Amino acid sequence: MKDLLVIAREDDRDHSLAADADRMGYDVLRPALLATEPGNDIDRFLAWIREAPLGAAVAWTSRRAARAIVRALSAADSAGRSRDLLARVPLFAVGAESAAPIQELGLEVSFVAEHPSAAALARLILSQRASRSIERVAFLHGNRALSDLPDALRHERLSVEEFEVYRTHFLSPDLGLLETALAAGRDVWIYYYSPSGIEALERRLRPESLEPLHRRARAVAIGATTRAALQERGYARLEAGMAGLTA
Repeated sequence: MKDLLVIAREDDRDHSLAADADRMGYDVLRPALLATEPGNDIDRFLAWIREAPLGAAVAWTSRRAARAIVRALSAADSAGRSRDLLARVPLFAVGAESAAPIQELGLEVSFVAEHPSAAALARLILSQRASRSIERVAFLHGNRALSDLPDALRHERLSVEEFEVYRTHFLSPDLGLLETALAAGRDVWIYYYSPSGIEALERRLRPESLEPLHRRARAVAIGATTRAALQERGYARLEAGMAGLTA
């Protein structure tokens, strides 16, 4: 009976992880849990960035936010000046993954290199506040975003304007393979990438599957916020990553 690896998102970047697990004899489940669409404040942000006020910066805590802005700027700017609009202000992302879509435009993005979290991003922005004359921050987020970053910045008397640039909604993938594995007592690994991904997966499981999921599944959290969400939900086995899987 094969053990199971669940990758709690559908993303091309996970192909190597899935291939490694398959080579080691694991069943692999990669459910599509979330769909993304433009947020309610896309147009408002486009207007804001075109007239970005003195002392402004832009920050975001998810890759989805960066991708939403790249798409929106490209669609709204047929002359290809989206890069120039963003180049006018300091840019901050929570980590390397969330910075990547903007960096691919050839722009500099400051991000938290180790142990990324909203709190660490707030500290990074505040550390550059004086040198870059930052007085206000546009926070780009989704409809399920936490308030940790804007709260931390406002606590230090930085003005924050929030823009919902994308929305996610839950999909309904078949998780029968996971439920069967949990019921059979098989070894189950789950890679989680966001609190929304945790919620999206758990809501698709039968209630009787949640107790063995929390008690026995070996959960890998990508990012401090995701790890905190797993702890809050009572996951008992939090693992560091692939090294444990190969053991």
